[in-house]
Amino acid sequence: MPRPLAPAPASFVDPKTGGPAFGAYAGRLPPVELGQLGIVERIARRKRWLYLAIATDEIWIALAVVRTGYAATVFGFAYDLVAKRMLVDRTVLGPSALVADDAHARGTLARFSLGKTALAVTRAKGSLEVHVRMDGLSVDATIDEGTGPPGVAAIAALGGGLVNATEKRALLAVRGTARAGTRDFTLDRGIAGYDYTHGLLPRHTTWQWAYALGRTTAGEPFAFNVVHGFVGGAECAGFLGGQVVPLAEPRFVFDAARPLEPWRLEGEGVDLSFTPGAVHTQRTQLVVIRSRFLQPVGTFAGRLRIGDREVEVAGLPGVVEDQDVLW
Repeated sequence: MPRPLAPAPASFVDPKTGGPAFGAYAGRLPPVELGQLGIVERIARRKRWLYLAIATDEIWIALAVVRTGYAATVFGFAYDLVAKRMLVDRTVLGPSALVADDAHARGTLARFSLGKTALAVTRAKGSLEVHVRMDGLSVDATIDEGTGPPGVAAIAALGGGLVNATEKRALLAVRGTARAGTRDFTLDRGIAGYDYTHGLLPRHTTWQWAYALGRTTAGEPFAFNVVHGFVGGAECAGFLGGQVVPLAEPRFVFDAARPLEPWRLEGEGVDLSFTPGAVHTQRTQLVVIRSRFLQPVGTFAGRLRIGDREVEVAGLPGVVEDQDVLW
């Protein structure tokens, strides 16, 4: 059984050891402190990103800003959950972006602007204001961070003195509007969540990840976040009944050459199938970067053990991901 989540620490630094406060927690990730980094660490090893998801009965919207020491990537896509097709899918590379060191400070959490692409996520009075303009996709939304269960936060050692910190939130109330292609959508009855990650990462990093937002077959608001590899079980959790509950790290069974074929997630307390409807892909071949990034979007079905309960899902919206990057 996964260990219970401890309350999140007030500081990133463990006062007993003077090093990072390694562990898996319920609550807010403290401001990330990576010490005095030299230029090599800042450019080569430090990575930060923010991934936002918004789900309604009609649409799944994904937005991301990824900041490395030498470049930035922004992507956004909108998937029609009813027609089971991608409405718009955009990726933009740029020289820089902003992702804050403190996931909970007031002001700008993430920002990117290049040409016709602009993304800004700012925090004020317990809410995230999200404004996005991309070719074929616009979003204006307010995400209420005072709603939903606590987040799951993890601070993990990656070996060789490297460390990663992450926080996942889910089941947050959202209101606003979006336009995808030629269609307009209201987001007012939707739910939202995010992944904030900041750390010193290995040159070669791989993982599989899954994230879902919706309801159980019994109609209860439910979400989950699981990963295989990278941070591993420390960030695996389910969100149900106003609580965040640890999950075991599952195994992902899939064919990377055929990402639109069904996926399986299998492990202690996790028995899920995933049916993709479309896939966001990014393949990069640059002088210092080689990456293969797949993020199919679709629906989950199956069972999970959340604490002492077994939860059943069917048609639960979400994404899976396969990441293999040399950066």
